[in-house]
Amino acid sequence: MPRLIQPSHPQEVEAIIEILGNRAHAAILRYLFQVGPSTTGEILGGIVLDSGKKLTRPSLQHHLEALERAGAVTADHPRGQRHGKRVKYEANIDAVEFEMLPAYVSYLRGK
Repeated sequence: MPRLIQPSHPQEVEAIIEILGNRAHAAILRYLFQVGPSTTGEILGGIVLDSGKKLTRPSLQHHLEALERAGAVTADHPRGQRHGKRVKYEANIDAVEFEMLPAYVSYLRGK
């Protein structure tokens, strides 16, 4: 069986593809943008993936951490200071629209 060809992209572009090309990330970002700041429990109750499946709490936490590292999501408590706190996450659509998308389009244009 042939192997999947994975072209080499700049690291910044790889990160953008990982964030924006993931269906769960898109569902989380859309929910947070439409609803506003939400806890993990609220997010879990509010989104359903295309397949009709729900995310598990550990899976959601993994996705939120990736989105936060990329700057697409912010939290009201910094990482490392959340133990026992009710964290609210918020979509950072400006970062997606004005940083990630332009960088991706620039890459596509060969710049």
